[in-house]
Amino acid sequence: MNILKACWLGLILFLLRLETRGQDSLPPTAADLARTGLLNDIAFNTGYYFSDTRNISIQQLPFLPYRLNTRKYMHFMSPQLINKKPVLRFMLTNRSDDSQSVFFCPGWLVDTIQLYRLTGSRVEPVPRVVPDDADSLGYRKITLAAHDSAIFFATLSYIKAPSNSINPTVTRDTLIQEAITLQHKNKTSIDVITDLFAGVMLMMIFYAISEYIQSKKPEFLYYVGYSICISLLLFLKSTLHQVTTAFNFFFESFFDNIIFCVGYICYIVFHRKFLETSKNYRTLDRYLFWGSVGIGGLTVLYVFSYFFSPDFRITNNLEDATKLLLLATSIVFIVKGLTYHNRLMNYIVMGNISLCLLSIVSQVMISMNIKMVTGVSVLNLALFYYELGITIELLFFLFALTYKNKMEIIASIQKEEKLKLETERKEMEKQVAVLAAKQDERNRISVDMHDELGSGVTAIRLMSEIVRSKMKDQTLPEIDKISNSANELINKMNTIIWTMTSSNDSVENLVAYIRSYAVEFFENTNIDCYFTMPASIPPREISGEKRRNIFLSVKESLNNVAKHSQSSVVKINVLVNDRLVIEIQDDGVGINMEKLRKFGNGLNNMRKRMASIEGGFNIENKEGTRTTFFLQL
Repeated sequence: MNILKACWLGLILFLLRLETRGQDSLPPTAADLARTGLLNDIAFNTGYYFSDTRNISIQQLPFLPYRLNTRKYMHFMSPQLINKKPVLRFMLTNRSDDSQSVFFCPGWLVDTIQLYRLTGSRVEPVPRVVPDDADSLGYRKITLAAHDSAIFFATLSYIKAPSNSINPTVTRDTLIQEAITLQHKNKTSIDVITDLFAGVMLMMIFYAISEYIQSKKPEFLYYVGYSICISLLLFLKSTLHQVTTAFNFFFESFFDNIIFCVGYICYIVFHRKFLETSKNYRTLDRYLFWGSVGIGGLTVLYVFSYFFSPDFRITNNLEDATKLLLLATSIVFIVKGLTYHNRLMNYIVMGNISLCLLSIVSQVMISMNIKMVTGVSVLNLALFYYELGITIELLFFLFALTYKNKMEIIASIQKEEKLKLETERKEMEKQVAVLAAKQDERNRISVDMHDELGSGVTAIRLMSEIVRSKMKDQTLPEIDKISNSANELINKMNTIIWTMTSSNDSVENLVAYIRSYAVEFFENTNIDCYFTMPASIPPREISGEKRRNIFLSVKESLNNVAKHSQSSVVKINVLVNDRLVIEIQDDGVGINMEKLRKFGNGLNNMRKRMASIEGGFNIENKEGTRTTFFLQL
């Protein structure tokens, strides 16, 4: 029986060689299961054929025009081939004395795998046995008896994804767990980088949420959406790479593009809100708006095509069109943004330049299977460059956000200062109006006093003088008192009127009034009065209250000189600079500093009056008595 079986197998091989004349043929040796270890590559021993008919009769499998060596499809399969039915043919042998089993893996992102074995002239299906592992959909078990050989066929169905590949390997069944683990370990470097990147994006999500809570600005919600989508996309890309699970098939074929599109729609809207393009850059705003609308429209068409179109080329073209539109929108944004001389815009544009360039590098590496360096390195992974571009863009975004916050703080401070100045101006105007009203009222009162009271008191004095002149030697002492009281009342009233009149609110007027009073006061006495004042007094305003208190203090001091000093000369010296200084010096007997009781009330009154206007008062014995009044102007 073994001799007949061997003869029949040789005949089949001969017929297969005739069928594939002019093409590559199977090698004379097959993969030996006895020598199989971890992920042994059988691409050179494997023939392939892409059938336009998806329903192939299993009896036709031995006679299809296979071509050898699947290495050309190790990294990429065109969308046209995804629509076809791939069939693989390979030969296995077992030269050991025991039965051997291996797990066959045809490549990545294979949705369905059906194995067939050529037994004599019949093609029989191989039972579906998968590893006891969550990552098991891409593996099928094959068992050969001792010293047995067989030709196997694998009909495949790929998911709708541009990253499908044909990379057939076999792994001893006892080593399948190590093989799956090894596949995952081969991407440890990019996993670490992606996890680090995902951590950074997570911090940015929390930061953007906190900014939104504090400022209530909607652009930060869009940035949260963008960060969530991109970090989730890259995390799943790295975690599910070369994983054969149902979720990964769904993710690679459909969900990754949805996450990508939603993320970048949020990104475009964020730019419009953050830069306030609708107000500051209207032309650019229109480009960004229609770019986001176009991406959204293509995404909707992509969804319909994925679920309702059997032709993967349509779905793939829509996905490519979405990415090209995003690239065009980015280029327009960069070109237009460079024309605006705005520091905030420049930060965002520089971030987009880095993201755009490194995204192109990543896509080219995927499409053309380019290696940057020899050997195993993270620099050969396309995902690394995309993540690097996003990281650089993130740094420029932080620069832009810091700059915008600083400018908003400055603008807020300027606005507050403006409002404060406006409030102070209004308050000042209000105070000026009140003061003007008070001055007007003071002027009115002083005029009324002068016209009404002044004329009445003057009349009393004149009548008392007339009565005294008529009575001659028989003048009553009361008549003299009435006349003197009228004179004193007129002087006091004049002082009050002078104090209340707003036109007298100047230092020059004050000095002139004191001079006039002092000269008149000592005119009919035995004391000679000498008054010294600057030739030119600078124009300085002084309120009526201050004028009144200074004048009454000086008046009290002159009254003390006249009553108690026993002097023959009094000198009044006035200095005006930053301070008003009035010095009164007599040549009398001086003042006993230990016995001030008779001067107590007068001195206290002078001290209180000067203190009430934040002035000063000093009295001392120096060649008589020297009294000094000073007030800061």
